[in-house]
Formats: sequence, structure tokens, C-alpha cells
Amino acid sequence: MSSLLRGIFLTSEKPEDAAKFYREVAGLEFEQIGSEGGYVYWKVDRDGLQLAIHDAKLFANYTYPARSESNLTHLYFKIESQEAFLSHLKAMRIDPLAIDAIVVTVRDPDGRIVMFGTA
Repeated sequence: MSSLLRGIFLTSEKPEDAAKFYREVAGLEFEQIGSEGGYVYWKVDRDGLQLAIHDAKLFANYTYPARSESNLTHLYFKIESQEAFLSHLKAMRIDPLAIDAIVVTVRDPDGRIVMFGTA
């Protein structure tokens, strides 16, 4: 048996803010799915992989409230230049949590650890 990773679903108490963070910091073009008054979430599909951000309260009872202290979900994005990315964060007034020779680590609006690395 084999499987193919198709999607990563994040939950957030403020999903619109989380989508904005990933749009501005990672350059992902999220689209809003659904209409106001109904079920709404944000998603981006790239190369057959979907990243979606759902409202934690609506997504499932066991995910609310969002557990920002959890280290169960780490996202990793590949970047071309650490120096350029650090300049981008500085312009956005985002302080990295950690920086090493390869990876810059930040937190998203829900407290998830997000890594941006050159490897």
C-alpha cells in the first residue's frame, strides 16, 4: 500500500489572520472558499498539495480552542536566500524565534512554529 500526501489542514481561532500571515510571509495566494454566513475556510493548492486553514471552533470540537503551545504541527518552507527572507521579516516587523545557518523560525498568529530554510 502507498499513499500520497494531499493536504495539510490547520485550525485557527482567527483563520483570516492566519491566511493573511501565510500570504504576506510565505507568499502563498490563499483563496476564501464558501460565503459569509456559511462555512468559510482559506486554501491554496500548489503542485497537488493543498494547505487549508479552517476555523477551529467550526472544524471539529476536539480542536477548539486552538492549542498554540502544541509542537505537533511544524511547517517548513524552502527559501532561496536567508538574508533576503530576514530583510522581508524585518520590513514586516516580525522577530524570528531562532536563526541558524539554514533555518529561520517564526511563529504564526496561532503560535505554530513555522520554519523557512534554504535546504
